Amino acid sequence: MREDERADILIHLEELRNRILRGLLYIGLGAVAGWYLYQPVLFPLLTNPVRLPLDRIGGKMIFLGLMEPFMIRFQVALIAGFILASPLVFYELWAFVAPGLTQRERQSVRPLLPAAVGLFFAGVAFGFWLMPVFISWMLSFTPQGVDLRPSLNATIVLLAKIYLAFGLAFELPVVVLFLARVGILNSETMIRRWREAIFIIFVIAAIVTPTWDMFTMTICALPMVALYLGSIGVVWRMERRRRRQEDRVPTP
Repeated sequence: MREDERADILIHLEELRNRILRGLLYIGLGAVAGWYLYQPVLFPLLTNPVRLPLDRIGGKMIFLGLMEPFMIRFQVALIAGFILASPLVFYELWAFVAPGLTQRERQSVRPLLPAAVGLFFAGVAFGFWLMPVFISWMLSFTPQGVDLRPSLNATIVLLAKIYLAFGLAFELPVVVLFLARVGILNSETMIRRWREAIFIIFVIAAIVTPTWDMFTMTICALPMVALYLGSIGVVWRMERRRRRQEDRVPTP
């Protein structure tokens, strides 16, 4: 390896390190905000989907140890920090990747940044909307005469991880559109390989969902399948618009 190539690699590694450190700083600041928002906002937000169905069957969430109240707040603050800092983390990722793209590629990919942030929060909102239905269905299997007292720590952390998993799962259209805009993927390939795509989606859903059960995996995978099918239409329209623009360019 030549000296100039080695220097370029070291410069890129140093930039990557700085952007990772900035991303961790943003997440840390978000975690501090999450720590102070825990009691008035996050705790009711996370417990209501479970507490309200539990109240209907006379159940109650409990702490099982002296350290659980602290650990629950700490873990929820970290997850909230990642969610709150996600726009800045996405920006750091974009700022690292953008110099390696051409001007045309940067112009075509730049609109995906706000879409990535919006889809992430849409996934979190979808998970929050779906969770009371899921919890009510799960509690319907509780036998009569059984006193259900789930661990508050395990329940809240599990719900927070599920919301985060839904947020990450909803990023699929952004990944697909990015690959399409840089010329790696096209609508014809997406249609022809739909079986493999759905299989990969279910594998991803199994990885990101923390419960590893078929029901939660399927609930996470179905919106991803719908988003993938919708992405085919978006990519097809994008390709047709690109062909129209190329047809308008006069040949020399």
